[in-house]
Amino acid sequence: MSTYVVGDLHGQFSLLLDLLGKILFDKKQDRLIAVGDVLDRGSRVGDLLLFLHEASQEGWFHSVKGNHEESFLRVRAGEPLSWYTSPEFGGGVTLSFFQGLGAQNARLLEDWIGSWPLVWSNEQSIVVHGSLPSVPGTTLGDPDLCETRISWGGGGHECLDLRPPNLYPSWDGRLVVSGHTIVRKAGFWKEGIAMVDTGAFRTGILSALCLETGQFHRVSGAPA
Repeated sequence: MSTYVVGDLHGQFSLLLDLLGKILFDKKQDRLIAVGDVLDRGSRVGDLLLFLHEASQEGWFHSVKGNHEESFLRVRAGEPLSWYTSPEFGGGVTLSFFQGLGAQNARLLEDWIGSWPLVWSNEQSIVVHGSLPSVPGTTLGDPDLCETRISWGGGGHECLDLRPPNLYPSWDGRLVVSGHTIVRKAGFWKEGIAMVDTGAFRTGILSALCLETGQFHRVSGAPA
């Protein structure tokens, strides 16, 4: 069994299918973990969500929340976040897809996204969108702080917004895998931290890390 952590998807359905094909992903044995920011920007957000929802029901897909999921849920709850539909943030495509669903199906998918945790972990690794918040007075992170530490702006969880140089390895030595910040090539940022967001929605490069082997994989194509 192999566990792959894939970078920010942002609706890049075709690139994900290409990646799964390249790594010979076995739905009966392997697992796919997303670092969040599955939503927004890409034109095939709807196709991607429906595919991944079915995958989660089959048991081989999991995701943590990203700042885009948290923002989407806030908008759906009635908060007037005008920047959510800006061209840069790209939330309009996601809202349009949900508006085209029936109320029951929209609620089903929304509840599913709302159930995504801030952190996924096993005995060796931790997956978080931005970074683990730091333990006060140290340069080490703690996954237990993700639920309680709020960003300075007061709008969302700090673990979804942190970027270099404010990335912190876990206090317990487990590997931390994150997205959120686009890097030219997926790899180890420093000891204890791997970064896998290669900006698929912009660059056409989608990357993933196999937790068991430490090998990084990538595919490239035209973003949609």
